[in-house]
Amino acid sequence: MKVRLRRLGDALSRLIDRATLYRLTDDALIVSSAIVGGVAGLAIVVFHLVLEIVDRGFQALSPGIFHTTNLTVLLIPLITGLGGLCVGVLKSVFFRDVDHHGLHTVAASLSERSAPLTWRHAFHAIILSSISIASGGGAGRESPTVVLGASVASGLARLGAMDRRHIRILGAAGAAAAISGIFNAPLGGILFAVEAITGELRARTFVPIVISSVLATATVRTVLGNDPLLRSPNVVSVPLAEYPLLAIAGLLSAVTAVYYLRTYDWCFRRTRSALAPLPTWFRPCLGGVVAGIPLMAVPALLETTYTPVNNAIAGNGILWMAALTVLLKPLTNAITLGSGGEGGTFAPAMKTGALFGFCLGTSLHFIFPDINAGLYALVCAGAVVAGTFRAPLAGAIILFEVSGNYGMLLPLLFSSVFTVYVVRRMTTLTFNPLPNDLPEQRRDPEPHV
Repeated sequence: MKVRLRRLGDALSRLIDRATLYRLTDDALIVSSAIVGGVAGLAIVVFHLVLEIVDRGFQALSPGIFHTTNLTVLLIPLITGLGGLCVGVLKSVFFRDVDHHGLHTVAASLSERSAPLTWRHAFHAIILSSISIASGGGAGRESPTVVLGASVASGLARLGAMDRRHIRILGAAGAAAAISGIFNAPLGGILFAVEAITGELRARTFVPIVISSVLATATVRTVLGNDPLLRSPNVVSVPLAEYPLLAIAGLLSAVTAVYYLRTYDWCFRRTRSALAPLPTWFRPCLGGVVAGIPLMAVPALLETTYTPVNNAIAGNGILWMAALTVLLKPLTNAITLGSGGEGGTFAPAMKTGALFGFCLGTSLHFIFPDINAGLYALVCAGAVVAGTFRAPLAGAIILFEVSGNYGMLLPLLFSSVFTVYVVRRMTTLTFNPLPNDLPEQRRDPEPHV
């Protein structure tokens, strides 16, 4: 009996040793990336549902307040301020030690110098970002989604007692899965992770990113459906004669991207320095009030819906209102984040590009009646995203995937490379957290949020 027990113990010991060694292999990394993709997809679904519930809660306080023209619009700054107050109190009480700066936090967590993200980052992203966005804050939902995906992946990797190298790889896979799932764009999520998060294209990193992105997108599509996020312009293909105009659109999109980046940077720093004497918990409240003031006149600044972008692609809208949104969007985005609110910069930059493209396309339509204004709204949306994040492939591919129109791929790529080239030549800092060869980027002590 003792001999049998000894043998059984030896067998269990060998099995445990093999399992310990297996979790350090590339095979275990592949299996883990598949698990990360599925769990990240479910986390995105939860974030989507929480945002929807919180949005309904704020709408219930004053139904239709963001879409009315009567005197009730005067309550909008109070609603946005209330959302900011909730964010500030929750952050000070429950998330005091959670460092959360969107893409910069994710990129830093993947380096050897920083600690990986935790489950608290995931709850921070879901709860605080939902409140900030739903209450009328000027930031988008993609940055907290990236933090959510990376923190879920890092948490699962630590539960499996994986080594530091595998935790970093799975963190990148989770971030890519989050972008893929939230935009229903698996290829765009993969490229965004390569261009703006990892900065490398090696098989050991790339394969887990692909697996996680595909499974996250499949999970989100299964639960929420496979409807395109954006509508597509009624264009099957773009004639060769129109490509010079697309090149001009890329160059003008670069000007728009530089305006967005520099205005955001200036306003972000001014907001943070102006609110520095105030208590930390009160800053998002005041920032919410200030960001809510333009919402009274320009409801297109609201980040809970993509309706303004879809209207621009459809060629519908008021020209001066679209131009005003382009001018104000970087300010409300910076005020929200500079005051301590939550969210990101991807969706606001996309909206700015789409409405600028609507203005450009409408103007060109007066000169060339055969031009489709919606085409330029979609193309400039991708180009401005590409320029503000220094990600020419990701910006073009994400907009191509969310529109579901293969005929848009070539115009998006063509205009995006012009935009990125000009932004780079103008030595403008971007939202991309990866370092480049700009001396200003290495000296900048205050990274963009």
